[in-house]
Amino acid sequence: MKAARFYGAGQPIRIDEVPYPEAGPGEVVVRIAACGICGSDVHFLEGLEPPAPLPLTLGHEPAGIVESVGEDVHTCMPGDRVALHVGNGCGTCRICMAGHPTSCPSIKCPGLHIDGAFAEAVLIAQNCIVPVPDGVSLAAAAVATDCVATPYHALKCRAQIEDRARVAVIGAGGLGLQGVALARVLGADQVVAVDVSELALDRARRAGANATILSKPGEDVGARIQQLTDGGADVVLECVGLPDTVAIGAAALRPGGRLVVVGVGMEPPRVDIPMAFFAVFELTILGSFGSHVRDLKEVLRLAADGRIDIEHTISHRLSLDEVPEGLEMLRTKKGDPQRIVVEPES
Repeated sequence: MKAARFYGAGQPIRIDEVPYPEAGPGEVVVRIAACGICGSDVHFLEGLEPPAPLPLTLGHEPAGIVESVGEDVHTCMPGDRVALHVGNGCGTCRICMAGHPTSCPSIKCPGLHIDGAFAEAVLIAQNCIVPVPDGVSLAAAAVATDCVATPYHALKCRAQIEDRARVAVIGAGGLGLQGVALARVLGADQVVAVDVSELALDRARRAGANATILSKPGEDVGARIQQLTDGGADVVLECVGLPDTVAIGAAALRPGGRLVVVGVGMEPPRVDIPMAFFAVFELTILGSFGSHVRDLKEVLRLAADGRIDIEHTISHRLSLDEVPEGLEMLRTKKGDPQRIVVEPES
């Protein structure tokens, strides 16, 4: 079968012929209908080392049709419409038992630790399989696996967002826009979106933001958020992954507020707030990576119920042969991509 293979930073993505997967015990082969292109894929092209040996088939936002199952598989059968969760831990180690399966040392994420879904088919463990409800397209389900489930997990599970919360979302790209929409669905009274692009802020307003800030050099954005939220945000969702945006998020909090860092970056964070303020005002900074299977199930239920609209966020649909162009499009923002989906059979 065909697969888009990553050979290392600075080297072109190649469309190779690779062996078709076969399901072993506890494993499932899924014929890929759609797989989203994520910013994490671009990070590899820019020099971030993947945890798997190279070459590696990228793609960790897939959905498709179950083609075959191995022995002892009881969660699905051939013909089922499924989404693939980004990866589960072993379920038995101390970290998993504490409720952090995405931090498990034994986690196997497609497109990161094992071959992913920029291919005609993918091999996956059965505990990563999530059924797609009727009324939700496989393209929308693919986007849900990471782009929607990740901010849902950050808001619901990590920040424990309350009804009537005042929320700020820093970075109105793919994750941030979903964060805006989800914050409103989860009961936020106010959502302030921050970005450097007026076009992104216009999308954020349509997604549910009732205030926006166009970030400019030298501006005290944290103070602006404090002003707009009448004393600070209950929850700040940081979706950029830069030291400056983390600093903005921390400065924007009300007493007792929580900053959740979702953006992936390799620079150390910078938080210019005296330690006494953290103690006196009981501020919290949390990391959030990926999601749990239950988060993906809930996101797909929200989509099936019409409470969130994932389909309209898909701006580009590409063939498998066009994966290199899609990655470059996302890297350069050429063509104003919102969410790019690869459909191998198109």
